[in-house]
Amino acid sequence: MQKYKLGKHEVRVCGKAVETDAGIELVHSASFIEFYGEIGKVSMKISGNADESDFAAYVGVFLNEGDTPETVWKIQDGLHHYEICWTSEKKNTVVKVMKLTEMQYGAVQIHSVDTDGNIKPTEPKERKLLFIGDSITAGYGVNGEQSDTVFTTKTEDVTKAYPYLIAKEVSADPWYVCWSGGGIISRWIPPETELPLTDILMPELFETGKDLDFVPGLISINLGTNDASYTRDDEGRKEKFGARYLAFVRRISEVYPDTPILLQYGLMERTLLPAIQTVAEECSRQGVKCYFLELPLMNKNDGMGTGDHPSVMTHKKTAHILKEKILEIMDWKE
Repeated sequence: MQKYKLGKHEVRVCGKAVETDAGIELVHSASFIEFYGEIGKVSMKISGNADESDFAAYVGVFLNEGDTPETVWKIQDGLHHYEICWTSEKKNTVVKVMKLTEMQYGAVQIHSVDTDGNIKPTEPKERKLLFIGDSITAGYGVNGEQSDTVFTTKTEDVTKAYPYLIAKEVSADPWYVCWSGGGIISRWIPPETELPLTDILMPELFETGKDLDFVPGLISINLGTNDASYTRDDEGRKEKFGARYLAFVRRISEVYPDTPILLQYGLMERTLLPAIQTVAEECSRQGVKCYFLELPLMNKNDGMGTGDHPSVMTHKKTAHILKEKILEIMDWKE
């Protein structure tokens, strides 16, 4: 068996991940490592830092570019050994290990890979998409039921949410910055609360120009659902939301002036639709390559996930709608 201490020369790293002295830390949703080789036996040493079992990070293991993971690991606290495959027959195998849950729900540090053969990093895809969003983008509750009263990370899976489905269908590498409950001027707050919750907001969480080591072909943003819990019917709050969103999009466009930015909204609520459409129109007027797409409100007949979040079926339908818009903007063929 050969032991590889992981770095970007040994495996391909995609998404928000950090190379440390210990190996590769997968940070945001859908960040992954990928490699290939003539191998039969593969295992890894991975550490986690989950404080609570219900909020542990989850990782999916995909073989040979499959659509669904061969296995899903709940990453335990501390350093542990995880086995991917164990057979005496060596064959050319592509291995992808992807973080299925969000940054806020625990880290995943991949320390080393043990194999019975040589491994090499796979080649990156030519097309690259950046997705910025909240729980919808992250696939929050997609594995759960509407009747679930408490969220656990077991019900979250970024690969079942519409952004990842789109990236898969158009053969693009996905890159995510998403945070459940996050927004532009406020995180989600309950109806009885009047003050905004501002400890973690996307304009601060996404450090434009620092987080990416590539230029995305297109940037897709779905934000506002949590802000709506604060803006409600207050026109002053909506105006503040629109101004801050406009500044956020303009900041992104200054770093990536040639990259189209697609704002979409409407899947879970509709009150901020006009404000977001106005942001897109004003950006376009100022010369930014900005587009807007109104998403249909999710249909309860398609099922509901945990916390009244979109179901697998809703995400599939949304992926089809948004994919067509992205193909049109980029002039891509499937």
